[in-house]
Amino acid sequence: MLSIFKRRERDDLFDRSFRPCAGCGADVYVLAEDCKDCGSALELRAG
Repeated sequence: MLSIFKRRERDDLFDRSFRPCAGCGADVYVLAEDCKDCGSALELRAG
């Protein structure tokens, strides 16, 4: 069977939307100001 629509490889946008908290290591949304788990203030990074 010929498929017209090819499967794309999974975009890692979801994976890139989180970063580890420096205080506890929990996954935190990249735009968050504080960690929900430990309450540490997070620094926004560009790049």
